[in-house]
Amino acid sequence: MRLRRVMITGLWLALAWANRSEAVIFLATGDALHNTSTPGDNSGWQYEGKFIGFLGVPIAPYFFITAKHIGGSAGDVLDFHGDRYTTIALHDSPATDLRIWEVDHAKPFPTYAALSSGVADVGATAAVYGRGTQRGSEVVVSGESKGWLWGAGDGVQRWGRNTVTGTVSDPVSGEFLYCDFNQPGLAEECHLSVGDSGGGLFVLEDGLWRLAGIHYAVDGPFRSGGSGGGFNAALYDMGGLEALEDAGWTLIPDQPDNIPSSFYSSRIAASLPWILATTGIADVGVLAAENYDAWQRLYFTPAQIANPDSSGPAADFDGDGINNLLAFALNLDPTFSTQVTMQPNTGLRGLPAPRVESARGSARLTLEFVRRTSASGSGLTYIPQFSSDLAVWQTAATVSVTPINPRWERVKAADGVTLAEAPKRFARLSVTLAE
Repeated sequence: MRLRRVMITGLWLALAWANRSEAVIFLATGDALHNTSTPGDNSGWQYEGKFIGFLGVPIAPYFFITAKHIGGSAGDVLDFHGDRYTTIALHDSPATDLRIWEVDHAKPFPTYAALSSGVADVGATAAVYGRGTQRGSEVVVSGESKGWLWGAGDGVQRWGRNTVTGTVSDPVSGEFLYCDFNQPGLAEECHLSVGDSGGGLFVLEDGLWRLAGIHYAVDGPFRSGGSGGGFNAALYDMGGLEALEDAGWTLIPDQPDNIPSSFYSSRIAASLPWILATTGIADVGVLAAENYDAWQRLYFTPAQIANPDSSGPAADFDGDGINNLLAFALNLDPTFSTQVTMQPNTGLRGLPAPRVESARGSARLTLEFVRRTSASGSGLTYIPQFSSDLAVWQTAATVSVTPINPRWERVKAADGVTLAEAPKRFARLSVTLAE
């Protein structure tokens, strides 16, 4: 079955397949306030900017990417956490719905999102971002709930999660990643609706959240009872409804198992040669250098940045006991109040993890943490230290390093004093920022 797809711009467009999309709709709740602030895990929220009612994602010093079908013209502004970037030119993909906007070269983006290579796209748990409608009224067919209509549009940015089911290609619009709206689904399982166009779909690749797709369309429209012009909805079961195909309305037979509808995002990996040539990025493995000043711009408004008591290294903006400098150093979100300890051996973010382990034949205290690589341009120095009395501190006897990606590495430091020699030992991590 080849459904039409509805492009999610708010305009009804007669496509060969679907409807184009707006705001994130959740399986678990219709609460309009749900997930309207950062998820706190640095999974892409910080790279989303607001553009003519939709979203766009910076991907190079002078460029951001969004959906072609949302329109726009030179002179339009990307609002990036309260900072304004004026567009001067557009660059359209010749074979997809992707559009790259160029901004005034007098004001480059200080840092920007990494791009997916495609190797981890399919099967990934994706972070999904969009703006648009709330969840509307329930869709019921023969007494059975099927999902929800698109509700009121409010332009609020929200985030959700979904699993990338696979890829699908269209001869006109290129290759897409698609996600099914499953019941039951993931925690924060979501679908898209009108207004989500241009938002990003991020996947975790080599320990870094990378932009894998730009939202384009959803399955639909649908109707029930064999009459009417149809409706748009986030459906976890299309069975028993009619869907619009190229040849007209066709009944989707009801089945014992749910037949979920899907949303579609233009696949970044399929357009990498065009993206790299347009932006001048050498390769997806080359990441933006990111010092403290650049990192601030991902989380704070210009007014907050002008106030060191809010955004300075010694400040604790979210009041969780972790100052902004440590949030920068340990891959934490300074605007999300939580204390997360890094998962030993596999962790990508969090406070240092102390443990007692056998090292060089003796029980010793170890301290494991993530740190920014020397090549990332952070200006940070990390010194793990150990003590018996909290007054005199010794540096680690051994340090092992596990590379994660060009920006991050995982470090384990072992105490030079065994627990047999000193049964009470303490560990700390000293982090300093170069002037």
